[in-house]
Amino acid sequence: MPLTITEEMMKQDPFFQRGLEKGFEKGKLEAKREDILKLHKKLNLTSKQIAEILDLPENFVKEILKENE
Repeated sequence: MPLTITEEMMKQDPFFQRGLEKGFEKGKLEAKREDILKLHKKLNLTSKQIAEILDLPENFVKEILKENE
């Protein structure tokens, strides 16, 4: 007999919620990385300029740019 899990059951599960939150955070981080790389490659902005535009720490921007050299 198959086990049926409803959407409501998943919403009440704390492990599901935690996984969902981690997924959103991972997606946000990936979007920031893409934005950093686009600004650097297309507009040739410095890490300081990108950090100011995206309201991110400059060290984080430098790290992303260094990873993608």
